[in-house]
Parts: sequence; structure tokens; C-alpha cells
Amino acid sequence: MNLTRLRAFHLVATHGGYTAAAQAAGLRQPTLSEHVRLLESEYGLALLRREGHAMELTSAGEALMVIATKLFAAESEAQDLLGSGGLLRGHLRFGTDAPIHAVPILTALRTNYPGISIRIITGNSASIKKAVINGSLDLGIVAEGPPGPDLAYTALSSHDLVAVVHSDSRYALLKKLNLTALRDAPIIVRELGSVTRLATESALASYGVTPGHITEADSREAVHAAVLAGLGIGLVAEDEFSHDPRLVLLDFMQALPPLTEYLVHRSDRAGESIVAAVVGCVPGW
Repeated sequence: MNLTRLRAFHLVATHGGYTAAAQAAGLRQPTLSEHVRLLESEYGLALLRREGHAMELTSAGEALMVIATKLFAAESEAQDLLGSGGLLRGHLRFGTDAPIHAVPILTALRTNYPGISIRIITGNSASIKKAVINGSLDLGIVAEGPPGPDLAYTALSSHDLVAVVHSDSRYALLKKLNLTALRDAPIIVRELGSVTRLATESALASYGVTPGHITEADSREAVHAAVLAGLGIGLVAEDEFSHDPRLVLLDFMQALPPLTEYLVHRSDRAGESIVAAVVGCVPGW
């Protein structure tokens, strides 16, 4: 395949027309037109069609555009690597349902790949998975695993669902808390879309427990603050406990299913350098 012709097609498709593509690349419009014409002629396929003042992709053009975008992105990545003397560079957009979950991986990444800049975005598992799938995040940590072919999962750790109570609470002296003690009691739970919320609802339903009042909080910090304010008993994953001396963590007497944290990325991005670098920084990988 003639990569010059493919690059011309990619330029026109990216900029929506020959004039804009030629201006952006510093080339003559007839030159771009001829390269695209020869590419279409060589394979007997129409890749672009004119719609008004713009060029639109045919179905074959759309499929080729996906491949060409990956190809030239990899070429750019290779140039960055070679130009940096072998030091991997780039920008990582990393999502997590709690920053504490990301610390071991990102610490190792910063040590091994100092040329990668990192942006951390927090959210619940549902929002992070959606962002990874649509490409606005490169990777993320979520507490919900397979099924689904779009995402690749690497298991990180598992944690129990626990109760958090104020140190002044009558529950604070207990060694373990019976889940049925939450019947008619005020509780504090994570927001809808959080896997901790799903685990909480599942546990309560399994034992037929109906709390007296439910306060919803959108982060582990908000759960802790609500407990300190006297709004009720907080329910979080064990690793989300802050070890504040005013708070007490209580395991449940019942054997509840654990919450497992996963590192996720899009399956079709497994070969990208930054994605592979982050996966390689998973402890024990």
C-alpha cells in the first residue's frame, strides 16, 4: 500500500474537505486530490463523496478511517519515543472510583515512566466504565467486572463491605455488627451507579433488612462526614475506611460477597504503549 496516498485520504477525511486539508498540511489541493483518486482507483473503492461543500466518508471510507487513524497515531507515538531518546512520553487520563485505589499503580508508573503526565478523574464505576468505552479516559479502576467484550479487566484486590460508626455510638464497642441491626436504623450509602451501593442493596435484600432512613453520599469522604455528623451508620468497602480516630470500622457477622476492584481499558487499545505501561505497573503483574 502507498502510505502517501493513505495519508492524503486521512488528511481530507480529518478536515472534512480538500481545501482545509491542503491548508493544514501545507500542500497543494490538486496533489491531495490526485493521491486520493489513485488510492480509490487502485482498490476499486469509493472512499469519499461530496455532500454540498464538504466531503463525507462512504462506508468503506469510514472503515478505512478507523484503521488509518490507529496507524498514524502509532507512527506519531513511535516518533515521540525515538525523539525522546527511548523515554516513553504521553498523557494519561486515569479514572478511579476512589483515589486511594490508584496510588500503587500510578506511583509505579511515575517511577518507571517519568515522561508520562497523569490526570486523575474520579467518579463511580458506571461513569468510569462509560468514559473508558467512549475514549475520554484511557484506563480506570472500577468495582465491577465482566461480562462485556468491549473492556479488558485486570483484577486488583477484593474488599469486604463494612459498617462505619461514630466512636461515640453504642455500636462502637462491638466486635462485629449483625446486618439485621440495620433494620429500622438510619444508614448512609453511596450514590446510584456505585458498585458499593449495589452491594449494599443486595446485602440488605438478601437478609430482608429495611433501614429506617437512607442518606445518599457521592464519595467515601461524604459517607464519613455524614457518620461524624450523626446521620447514621455508613456502609463502604473496607479499603475506603479513612482510619479517622473518631470513626470505628465494623465487619458484618454475615459472610457477604466481596467487592473486587479491577483495572479496565478498552480491549482494542491493549497494544498502545501507555496502556501497556499502566497494566505493567499493576502489583504482581
